[in-house]
Amino acid sequence: MATYKFRKSATYKGFAGVHQNLFSTMDEEFNRMRRRQVGPAFSKTGLDSVESIVNSICIDSFFNKLNRLTEAHNGSAEFNYFRYFRNAAADVIGELAFGESFHAIENDGHPVTVWVNSAMKNSILFNTLPPLRILQTLIPSLTEKELKLRKFCLDSIKNRQELIRNGKFDNDRIDILQMYLTAINSSNKKPLSNDELISEMVIMIIAGVDSTSITMTWLVTYYMLYPKVYKRVLNEVRTNFPEKDHKITYKEAREKLPYFVATVYEILRIKGSVGGGLNRDVPEEGVNLSGYYIPHGSELTMFIAGAHEDTQIWGRNLSFNPDRFMGSEGEKLKKEIFAFSYGIRICPGRNLAWMEILIIIPNLLKNFDLSFPKDSLYGPNILDPKEGNEPKVPKDVAFASRPPENPDRDCNIIITKTSS
Repeated sequence: MATYKFRKSATYKGFAGVHQNLFSTMDEEFNRMRRRQVGPAFSKTGLDSVESIVNSICIDSFFNKLNRLTEAHNGSAEFNYFRYFRNAAADVIGELAFGESFHAIENDGHPVTVWVNSAMKNSILFNTLPPLRILQTLIPSLTEKELKLRKFCLDSIKNRQELIRNGKFDNDRIDILQMYLTAINSSNKKPLSNDELISEMVIMIIAGVDSTSITMTWLVTYYMLYPKVYKRVLNEVRTNFPEKDHKITYKEAREKLPYFVATVYEILRIKGSVGGGLNRDVPEEGVNLSGYYIPHGSELTMFIAGAHEDTQIWGRNLSFNPDRFMGSEGEKLKKEIFAFSYGIRICPGRNLAWMEILIIIPNLLKNFDLSFPKDSLYGPNILDPKEGNEPKVPKDVAFASRPPENPDRDCNIIITKTSS
């Protein structure tokens, strides 16, 4: 993971049915070029320049929606946190990679996430079974959503270009779309083509929406399953931020909420943001691993879930325990988390994901009390004998990410607005 010696395998080729991009490329120089191009948007300066935009979505829009919901139901209401988190993450990516919010929070969703998931599933299916590609030409409806996605991306590109031409774009704003529009392809010394731009925009939705929203979804789920953890996080948040109208910032959460941060790391360990493995090709000289010689032409898979359950690293107690990430030993263990990959292909958007998580969840806990609905199939007293009588956890689906198998049923929660 830490070297270009093991390049990404052919399974990434044509991922989501688009041109090679920062995520899917197998080419070392292409990866270096893209990281130079998009790096400023994810740097401290870049994120600082858009923090007010992220706050307006993750605090103002998100909590205005929840406040209206609870006010309409006498201060307490049920909502699906999987969908709400997904909508918030989508709106952030809309602003930063498309130049405008998708307004998914306001409108309870946006079709662009459906179009992207369809493109991703089709590409995986057709890469796995290439003969099925003929169906794409015989059945146009299979690519209908991809065409809608392409047009949506092109419209966003044209809108930004028009703002620039008319002198209406704020040059102090450092976002992903602007980085790519001003970038030069080092291989041909030209600006990125529309196909290249669309490819990067699509992958930003895939990487930026599901990974962030699913992490927050599992975080809330485990809080409800482990009430002692929930109460400890709640106490930490409300003790440090007792003012009712105060909006907790990303920096404040990082500095003042160490136990909350530890719960995020533990969720990344237990569920992570990657559903399967990260595939790499064996180099020409082969490789020796654990006493076995693996020849060139073979494919290796870094199994993230396995790495996060390695008893040599984590000990034999692998149940939910955020305390493992507290103190000096906890700081060392944080470096063993591979939820955002590792090394030369580590996810460049990981800091943006952390920003969203550390803004949304602490403010949610500060402003609302949470509980499972009475008819929930899960709870701290519903135990799983197959898992050492730990609380039963909703099943997940290991795809590109690890969402709950049945989020419409299993991700509902009662929120009650706090009085103080």
